[in-house]
Amino acid sequence: MGARPAALSILFLLTPLAASAAPPRPAPRLYATANYGLTFRSPPGATYCPLPRDWVGSDHGTVLFLENPGDCGGSGYPSSSRNFERNAARIELYYGYDLSVGDPLWPKQPPCRAAGRVRMLGAVRSLCRGSAAGLEVRARATYRADVPAEAILTLVTRPERLARDLATFRRMAASLRTCSSLWPAVNGHRPFVVGVGPRCPRVGTF
Repeated sequence: MGARPAALSILFLLTPLAASAAPPRPAPRLYATANYGLTFRSPPGATYCPLPRDWVGSDHGTVLFLENPGDCGGSGYPSSSRNFERNAARIELYYGYDLSVGDPLWPKQPPCRAAGRVRMLGAVRSLCRGSAAGLEVRARATYRADVPAEAILTLVTRPERLARDLATFRRMAASLRTCSSLWPAVNGHRPFVVGVGPRCPRVGTF
């Protein structure tokens, strides 16, 4: 499984820039993951650090920048871990299977320090304050992919940007929807569907 949002983005601020460092790219209008049955609309003007062509890892989300993060510098094993130069205002999306279901020993979610409410995946969710050094709020929703899954949306920003970035965060959270994808028969297994709702867009994975 991928890292939790508090450790999603690995900054290479303290190390020399990698030889593959490159500027971020404009985010596609739509994002979709066929693996976990989710789709959303990117905020206008947002950018992202693309996964390297030779990246090998696990699909667990992405990071959208609301201001210039400087150069990008590769990714970690989960796709939710993007390397970038500056601690820029951003929205981080993590998704994965909800391993707490059926496991009483799985660590419980930390108590929510309420910061409001937000609509996400078709319902109103708690908006919780994070514990990062900067200003951070997040919302979590559970849903069903092929098995129970979770999505965690995190805003990292600064006090002077909070009002506008929180409005952007709310719009993006409200656009988050489940979608479905048909997986073909493999090794004698029947085709199966991941997710619920309309088919996931074929474009927009980043």
